[in-house]
Amino acid sequence: MKRASYSKEFKVKVVKEAIETGNKSLIARRYVLSVGLVHRWVVEYQSGKFQKRRIRGNVAFEER
Repeated sequence: MKRASYSKEFKVKVVKEAIETGNKSLIARRYVLSVGLVHRWVVEYQSGKFQKRRIRGNVAFEER
C-alpha cells in the first residue's frame, strides 16, 4: 500500500482549523487522519516549517 501524500495547502488548512477549534481530535476525525499526524503538523507549523515555499528558485512567504 502506498503512503498518503498531502499538499502543503491541505496541511495548513487542517492546522489552522485545529488551532482555531483547539481540538485536534475533532479535526483528525473530520479529515480521517490520525491525531498524532495532526499534532505533528501543528508543531511543525508553529515552528515555521510551513511558512516558506520555493517557487522556481524564489522564496514566497505564506500568510499565517
